[in-house]
This record gives sequence, structure tokens and C-alpha cells, in this order.
Amino acid sequence: MLNRFDDAFVQTPFRNQGEYMEYLFACVNMAMDAHLSRMKRVFATGQGGYKNVLYPDLEVAADICAERIRNFQHMGEETPAAQAGDAENLEDLLMLFDQFAEETAPEKPENPMTAAEQMQVIARRAEAALESGIPLPFYELCRKLDMDSFAIFCFAAGILASTQTDYAGVFQVVNENGALSAPTVESAAKLYFGGAFSIAGAYGEMSVCLERLMIVLDLHVQGNMPFSTVISPDKRIIDFLFGKTPMRLDENYTRFFRMLTDGKALDPILANESILEAMRISYGEGVRIFSYIGDEGSGRKFFVRQFCQEQGIRAISINCKKLFVYDFQFVEKALWAAARECILMNACCCLDELMFREEEKEKFYGYMDLAFGKLTAQDITVFAISREKLQMKEITSEETTELELPTPGNQEREDCWKYFSKEYSLGQDVELAEMATKFLFTPGKIKAALKNARSLAAMDKDILIPRKTLFQGCYNQMSSELTQKATKVKANFGFEDIVMNSDQRETLEHAIDQMNFRKKVYDNWNYNQKYPYGRGLSILLFGAPGTGKSMCAQVIAHELNLELYRVDLSKVIDKYVGETEKSISMIFREAKKCNVVLFFDECDTLFAKRSDDGGSNQASNNNKTALLLQEVEAYDGVSVLATNYKHNIDPAFFRRMKYIVEFQFPDVETREMLWRTTIPKGTPLGEDVDIHFLAERFEFVGGNIKNCILNAAFLAAADGDGKEVCMRHYLQAIRYEFVKVGKVFTRADFEPYAYMVGL
Repeated sequence: MLNRFDDAFVQTPFRNQGEYMEYLFACVNMAMDAHLSRMKRVFATGQGGYKNVLYPDLEVAADICAERIRNFQHMGEETPAAQAGDAENLEDLLMLFDQFAEETAPEKPENPMTAAEQMQVIARRAEAALESGIPLPFYELCRKLDMDSFAIFCFAAGILASTQTDYAGVFQVVNENGALSAPTVESAAKLYFGGAFSIAGAYGEMSVCLERLMIVLDLHVQGNMPFSTVISPDKRIIDFLFGKTPMRLDENYTRFFRMLTDGKALDPILANESILEAMRISYGEGVRIFSYIGDEGSGRKFFVRQFCQEQGIRAISINCKKLFVYDFQFVEKALWAAARECILMNACCCLDELMFREEEKEKFYGYMDLAFGKLTAQDITVFAISREKLQMKEITSEETTELELPTPGNQEREDCWKYFSKEYSLGQDVELAEMATKFLFTPGKIKAALKNARSLAAMDKDILIPRKTLFQGCYNQMSSELTQKATKVKANFGFEDIVMNSDQRETLEHAIDQMNFRKKVYDNWNYNQKYPYGRGLSILLFGAPGTGKSMCAQVIAHELNLELYRVDLSKVIDKYVGETEKSISMIFREAKKCNVVLFFDECDTLFAKRSDDGGSNQASNNNKTALLLQEVEAYDGVSVLATNYKHNIDPAFFRRMKYIVEFQFPDVETREMLWRTTIPKGTPLGEDVDIHFLAERFEFVGGNIKNCILNAAFLAAADGDGKEVCMRHYLQAIRYEFVKVGKVFTRADFEPYAYMVGL
């Protein structure tokens, strides 16, 4: 029988991970065998027994260890079953098995090697294997964690208990506790140090071992009895060391974790050498926390992938928006798991989707500090990805590098459109220069817009992507944040659909011309130098309810061929300090990227007059109004504001509005035109319908007239044969409208048709 820890094997590399682990398990088995032998001697000499240990269980445990040692010592040797063919009869066969049992009984050398000496031999052979290019994941992990021989021994004992079920009884005996079927730090130390073990003598090794193991094992440490901690590796560690898919992320956290690096080629168009060089310099100087600020698709994750490619490592991304809504205990556990994944996979960590509401700032910063602490403690590089700048000095005392990725300029956007459109077939009406000018997109959004447009074109069975479809693909990149605060309104109405006087129409036409000829004036005539600020179009519409202000906003968007978004003020105004201002800034910032028309209906709710009464609420309102003034003036697109109460609007707004249009109460001629144009042409009108009478007698605005026309149509459809909309139907609808708006009416108001409505 060979002594597999003999000097003859010291320089021989392990052939693979399996052989390396067999030697580790053998070392643990031999230490347990020696410990169990000491326990049996205590029983045999009558010195008393062990609490919770029965002698038969001790014998069974000793037999299991002896059998495993025997198998280890005779790996590769011929067994009696293989030799049985040479036996002539049963007596010879039994003699053969007896002889094998004697030969394979574990030898008891006079001066056996200690576990520490055996671990040294194993370590030398493992180093030789690595030098030969043979991968040993377990040893490499232990070396990365700076584990000493005892910690590796303890780790191996835990794996042995977790992967081989027949060792449950063995460790119950070793622990002298029927409830503990895996080693503890203390029981592993008793095995490792043998008869020389003492708590005082082994305290340092046990303490360091516990600290090292806690990095990768989910240990439940008892504060008052830390060395009673059970060493039981979880499924993730076992899968990493021995499974078929070692690089699969922890299945308990796949909702939050994903692999950011995928080995695919990076788009060179995104490379910004100045940013890359700044990152390299900072990393070389020891910085391990980087903050990337930029819009979605600006290339923030590109630079993380580029860094990983240069360093030869991976990157794991954490969706913090999802994770940080949970309680502290869960988040702490998830961040520990993330740090472990980075260690196992040799990866950096990307904290993505970093955002918070103002009332959650303290909680958010606390979680960020926790994340930085857990990750940087293991020398893991961390990338914080956010749209808005984070106050890093309030989050962590660690040195950080902040890199802001601005929206690319017009020429850069055009270059991106040309680069990403190479693999697409565009229609003849598509001009990439126009796309670059109209949509202030990041490279990522340009790429996504083209991909979405191709899908839309395929649905329409278009071989080439036409301009209209590409525009729709761009509009579909609208930020979800904006769509949560504003509602898209389909602008179906043009000038031919709205009734207004000549002055109103002329004012709106001039306003629209400012957008249509903006390039000619500002660029070609070089007005940019004199007017660098306030190049957008702002229009204030005021007048009584129902006079057509909302319809006018649709007309403006329709004539400019732009999308219209009505801002939902109930979702913008927030009771928490600072949140309303953040929403306002976000709305204008996101609208600018897709060049949409912003419509603020009943804007006096938000743009009220400012005062100096000294109250905190009034100060907050003043801040909101001031911010709106700045945003409206700075917005390069079209903003339309409508109010029923002009006197409630802050006077500063009138100066900053490019155009102000008053919607007066319609006169008789205008009302008659409203009646005639609002009734659909396909309506079967009765011969008795007197449109002039309706317009002259009933002083309604366009909104009321629209309601009356629609209600009359339904009354007619449900009345008798339902063939025509007659005068009585319109009069009945008008009567309902009077009641709805709270107006008093008499029989005289309906004469000479009062009998038609029962008056």
C-alpha cells in the first residue's frame, strides 16, 4: 500500500479538481479517524463516556472513516472481485477476501503525519497543478480569500458533510450532538489540531477561519458562541465548485442580478477616449468606486464593459430600483450574495437604476453606503449608474470618480444614425440629418429606435423603413417617466376643424411659423449668437371653459406634425418637498429629447401668482412657479399653457410667453358656425332643425354645443324609428345642458318650440 502523502508525491501535480478534493477529504477522514480512535480509548479505559454519544454509533462512525481511508489508500488497485475468477472453489474465494481485508486495513504508522503537515503536501501539489495549467476551482477560491491551511481544512469538512449523506452520523458523533450533522468551527479545530487542541491555543486560527468563511458561506454566527457556528456550504457554492453550470448566478437573486458582460463585440461608435483614459488613471490610483451620470443609452454600461474587457473580468449588474424597496435585512443579504458572486466569477459590480424619491433619500443613501461597504471590503470595483448626479460625499467616505456622459451634439448624433443604420434598409424619404436634429437621442436610443422601426415596418409589410415609421420608432423611445406624468393626445384636428376669429388664426399661424422657419433664422441667418436662450415656442391660451383651448393645442401639434402630451398636474404636484420640482424638470428634459408639444391644461393650478407672505408653503409654491418660468423659457420645443382664469397667473408669465391668445365667448355668428361645423356631415337632420335659432337663442360655448349635438344624436337614435335627428332632440339636449351647468331657463327661452320639450 502506498503512502499518498509520501515525499515521492510532493512535487507531482494533481491531475484534476477531483483528485485534489479526494486528498482534502482523505485528510479530513484521517483526522476524524484519529479523533474517533481517541474517543474509543476513553470508552475502553473506563474513563467515562461522552454526552449524547452511544458506543455503537461511535463504532459505525469509525468504520465509515476507516472504509473511506482504505478506499483512498488503494485508489487504482485491483479489488478481490476482479481476482475472483482465479479462485477454484468457495474456500479459496473466502481466503482471498480475508487476505485482501488484512492487506487493506488502514496502517497505523508510528509517527503519523498531522493534518497540518498533510495540508502542506496538498498545497504544494496544488501549486504545481496551477503552474501546469490545471484548474483547481476550490483551491483558487481559497487562495483568493487568503485562507490558511486550517480554514481550507474546515471548508473541506463542510463540503464533505454537504455532499455525502452518510457523514451526517459521523459528524453527530464528532460534535457530540445528535442535532449537528455538519462540522462546527470548534469541532473542525479538534480534528485538525488533534490531541494538542485547546481553545486558547487555536483561538486565533478559528477566528480568522470564521472571518474568511463568512465571505462565501451563509453562516449563522452565534454572537456569544461564535465557534459553535455550523459550516454548511449552500447549493450555490456546491454548484460553483462541482456543478455543470458554475457561472450561473445565484438562483435566489435572479430577480435582481444579471450578467452584464456577454462577450459580444462593443460598438466603437460609443468609445470616448477621454472618459476611458480618465477611468484608467483613477483605477490605477486605487479608486474602486465610479459614478456614471447620463441618460438612458448614453453609453454608461458600455464603459463598464470596456473596463471589464481591458481587465479580463466580468461584470454583474444589480437592479437597485427593485432591490432597495425591501427591508434592510433582505437587502443586506442580497448585497452579501452579490459580493460573493463577484468573488466567485472574478467580476466587478454595477449598481444600476439608481433613483429615489425625496422622502426616501435617507433610506436610499443608507443602502448605497451598505452596498459600497460590502463590495469594496472585498476589493471589488463598483460602478454606480444613475441619470442624475448623486451626492457621493454624503453616501460614502471612500474615494470616488464621477464621470458625466452628456447627450451627444448634433454631428455626433448624425454619425450615430449613420453607423447604426448600416444594417437597415431605409426609405428614400428618410434623411438622417433630420433625425439627428429633431430627436436629441443618445446612441442607445438611436439604436433602439431603428430596431423598433424595423419591427413596425415588418408589421406593415414594408421592405424599406419609411420616414413615418422611423418617426414612430423614435416616439416609442419616449421615457416611461414622462408617460407616467403626461398623457399622449392624438392630434387629429387641423385649422379646418376649429372655429376661431381671424385674429386668433393669424396669431397661431405666426406662432407655428416660428417653428417651421427656426433653422433658417437661427442657423442660416446666425441669430444663435444674439439669441442663444429661449428659442422655443411658448403659447398661453386663456378664456372661458369650453371655448376651444384644448382643441387649439391639438391644432398646433397637428400643423407642426409633432406629438402632443398633456401634462397630468395631479401626478406632478407632490406633497413632499422637492418632488414637484423634480417632476417638472424631468418632464421638460424628457420632452426635449423627442421634441414633443407639452400641454399644461388649467395651468393656474401650477403657475399661481407668487407672494412674500413668509409662509413655508408659499415659499414652496414660489419655487415651483420660478422653476416653471425657467423651464418654459429654456425649452427649445413647443409648450402650450391653457387657463380659465387669466388673473390667477403670475404676471411674469405674460412677459415670457411668446404668444398669448384669448378665447372670447363666441358671438351669434361664431356659435352658428360652431353648430354647423360640429354636426357631422353624415347626420340625418330633420327638416325642422333651425340651426340659426339654436345659435341665436342659446349662448353656449363650443364645449356645450358639442355636448348638445352628441346627446341629441343619442336621443334621436333611441326615439321611435330613429331615422332623423329633429329639432326636439336638440332642444331636449339643450335643456339637459342647462340643468347640468346650473342655468335657470323658462318657457320663453324655448319659444316658439317650447311645446317640443314639454314646456
